[in-house]
Amino acid sequence: MDKEQRRKMLMEVHAERDRLLPLRAEATRTTIEMVRKNAAHVSDPDLVPYLNLAYILGVKRGLGEDQLLAFALSLANWTVAMIADIARFTGSTVEEVVDVYETEILAAAQDNDEEPA
Repeated sequence: MDKEQRRKMLMEVHAERDRLLPLRAEATRTTIEMVRKNAAHVSDPDLVPYLNLAYILGVKRGLGEDQLLAFALSLANWTVAMIADIARFTGSTVEEVVDVYETEILAAAQDNDEEPA
């Protein structure tokens, strides 16, 4: 990506952030609700993706594409923060924590003869 392409991308990101900012509070509440409810089922790892997908589809169908984008951004922000916390609490680097999860996902996909997510 050259300097001009990067400048245009940054302008688009800033514009989208500003446009989605009013949706942040609801997206955060939805994220908290989803995490609270679905984390209770972590002992059944085959169920959790279905529960997560149900939330995602519910947001998309009930609230629209912009709220879905705001929800995805909220989830991404929470994920980054939680990975950083796990790294800090375990004395690992962020990269080491991500590597552990990546290895588990790749191994599970290989066990199920699937493409990794």
